[in-house]
Amino acid sequence: MSIEKTKWLNNSLCSKKENEHMIEWFFSEEPEEKYAAKNLCFACPVRKDCIKYALEEKQIWGVWGGRDENEIRRILSVDANGDECRRERYPQCPFCFARTAKLKTYIVDLPGGGRWTTARMVECTDCGFAWRSRTSANAVNAYHSQKEDKKKPKK
Repeated sequence: MSIEKTKWLNNSLCSKKENEHMIEWFFSEEPEEKYAAKNLCFACPVRKDCIKYALEEKQIWGVWGGRDENEIRRILSVDANGDECRRERYPQCPFCFARTAKLKTYIVDLPGGGRWTTARMVECTDCGFAWRSRTSANAVNAYHSQKEDKKKPKK
């Protein structure tokens, strides 16, 4: 983990001494432990930073920002190997749970150039939460295209 990308971690509830007994729960397969970990996230002051980090760094295992691996994979439209896939359900806002209809995509320039000069972003029009993800953007664009196709009159 990059120190710059995770400086928010020092302010997280899961990093506090009184919660150290819960750390393994964030990667547990036990529903009760996952539920307790997710509940801690919803009281955390850096929840937004945590879920953004998980999405942008493709952390597809464990609980991050109140979302478990299944929810994160759905938002990213990836499978358990991290490969892009079509899901039965489209992504929703990982922060406020708004439906896909409330998500929009756009492209931003990346400073410093390098191999990638642009990135695809997804933003929730309800809460303003935004994250960088090509796979999420593809799924959101597919949703909006499908909606537009349904509106077109049939010949």
